[in-house]
Amino acid sequence: MKNIYNKLKHIAVCAILVVTVSSCDNSIEDIGGAQQNYNTAYGLLMANSNLTTFVKAIQLAGLESTLNTAEDFTYFVPNDTTLNTYLVANGYVNELGYPDITKVPVEDLKQLVLSHVVKGVKKRVAKLEGVEADYLETGEYATMANAINADLYLLGINVTNGVLKVNGSDKDAPGLDYYGTNGFVNVLSNVIVLTPPAPVITSLSQVLASPGDVITITGQNFVKVKKVKFGSTAATFTVVSKTQIKATVPADFNSFGLIVVETEFGVSAPSSIGVKYLLYEDALKGWGWGWGGDITWQSNEKVSRGTYSIKKVAEAWSGLFMHSDLLLNTADYQFVKMSIFPNQSTKIMVTINSDTGDSSKGTTVTLIPGQWNNISIPISDLHPELIPGGNFDSVFVQEFSGITITPASILYIDDIGFL
Repeated sequence: MKNIYNKLKHIAVCAILVVTVSSCDNSIEDIGGAQQNYNTAYGLLMANSNLTTFVKAIQLAGLESTLNTAEDFTYFVPNDTTLNTYLVANGYVNELGYPDITKVPVEDLKQLVLSHVVKGVKKRVAKLEGVEADYLETGEYATMANAINADLYLLGINVTNGVLKVNGSDKDAPGLDYYGTNGFVNVLSNVIVLTPPAPVITSLSQVLASPGDVITITGQNFVKVKKVKFGSTAATFTVVSKTQIKATVPADFNSFGLIVVETEFGVSAPSSIGVKYLLYEDALKGWGWGWGGDITWQSNEKVSRGTYSIKKVAEAWSGLFMHSDLLLNTADYQFVKMSIFPNQSTKIMVTINSDTGDSSKGTTVTLIPGQWNNISIPISDLHPELIPGGNFDSVFVQEFSGITITPASILYIDDIGFL
């Protein structure tokens, strides 16, 4: 009995000192082997009084026989305080408001547990000087949950200077790994959630579109997509990847709309396509002028759509002013839109209702060279509160990278309008 007690005491001391590179670890040849711990990784879970909620989750999910085997495992386990906080935040509480793991549906509980387990490897965090072992490295890992549901995200691991972060956790995990005969248990200060978040649209391949056009929607989290809508109209679509969707513009598309992507996990914020009022399509609906380089108001050298675009030789701080024949009001629009093709990297400043280039009333946009940049600038970024009555009738575009621009720089500008 005394001998068993001494062994357990030895194991506990080694586990506590592992982060500080203990002489206890250095004295053992086989890191992670039977010489270090006479318990299995699953046995460590059962024996740790700080992981009881996770153990109960395993039992309720019916996963004991799956995890209590001699195969290799690496566990990432939230401590009781963390997991109970997660339960409360997600409404899994009893009638008194206390966290209750039994309130979680069994299938959700299975996914929760298996999202914290990597099977087939035993990897530890803390690197020990002079000791060879299978250490956990920064990267993505497939969990047991991924084997059941391929749409789930992979486990994102970051290990820096012995500190473990899992799935971008705000709090650093302790980095403490308990080691058994067949694996490691890493104690976390966050709960791993591999379910994809709501979709996000980052860009559209076209600023303007016509019925029947196929556009590319680029973004994130396009998993189990249910609908793509142009305004209130559902569109035909094909999911290319988790970051791209091909969608056909509906037949009743009326020159402008707000596009949303809906998945089983949420709905994206809307992204705008088309315009209510087009200031420049193949010609300017008004008049304009500029300085610091030639302007060709109808150039066919490079166009985004149609026949012509504006060609502007862009010297440092040069610009152009475009006046609309129609008086507009900021209350009627959400975005200023345009397509710009620069032949070299640059930045522009955009304002409305100003011919002085007052940057305090505008906003800047960095352009990617060699491609059409489809820009949607929120009207709110252009300080409508500074415009008397909200009425405006002009757009001002100025080169804003200054001395970095070269004399050979050219901007092609097309499809300027308001949505």
